[in-house]
Amino acid sequence: MRFKGFLWLCVAAFTINGAHAMIQEPTDATHITDHHISYTVNEDSNYVFLTISTSHKETSLSILRHGLTVYFDATGNKERNVFVRYPYNNTPQRPNRSSRPQTDTDDAPSIDYQEIIANLPGEAEYAFYGDQQEFHKDLNAFDISLGYQMTGEEQDTLEYSIKIPKNRITQDEKLDLSQFTIGVITNMPEKNKDREGQSDTGVSMRGGNQRGGGRGGSGGGRGNRGERPSSQKEPVRIDYWFNVALD
Repeated sequence: MRFKGFLWLCVAAFTINGAHAMIQEPTDATHITDHHISYTVNEDSNYVFLTISTSHKETSLSILRHGLTVYFDATGNKERNVFVRYPYNNTPQRPNRSSRPQTDTDDAPSIDYQEIIANLPGEAEYAFYGDQQEFHKDLNAFDISLGYQMTGEEQDTLEYSIKIPKNRITQDEKLDLSQFTIGVITNMPEKNKDREGQSDTGVSMRGGNQRGGGRGGSGGGRGNRGERPSSQKEPVRIDYWFNVALD
């Protein structure tokens, strides 16, 4: 009898703790993969959680160097009235590579992603229907939090996470996000955008619309001032919209 009573007590405790954990975790996860980038959206009663992750080196470096602007559109029309840009007014970060191998091999120098992340500025920008304000990513009056981290067993997956209150996304008092659409755009100077079609990463939109993509030509131009032509690829540019339709 004592054993049965103890067993029922353990089952009850597990059930209560499990219910508590379910309450704390965001619900209604939406997971979308486009090429080598994953987008995961969760929600609870007050917040939307977006996580963007990739283990593709060129894409990770482009994100860290240029940053991202994430658009939150409650209308489903890919409108750009609400967005979070991070970093804000950032000078592109140059990756800190370790010493190049002494032998003539195909091994590329490693990149210290953690150092790049640690050196990123804390300032971000939030826009809401024409009102654009700078804020700090870790502590601000908007209750928005965001940041980068490296994950995975090999610490080779870049993860960018944003938590934003639903009332910072829509003007609707009922917080209706049934037509919710998210756009993710790389922050790049306008002069670079026309060349990004040469990236080996295609860019697509839901609904069958395609933008960007395709491979650039392999012919190299002449080096400046007698220098060797650069073999560095053009940075990957993300320009992707997807529907979430939260209840």
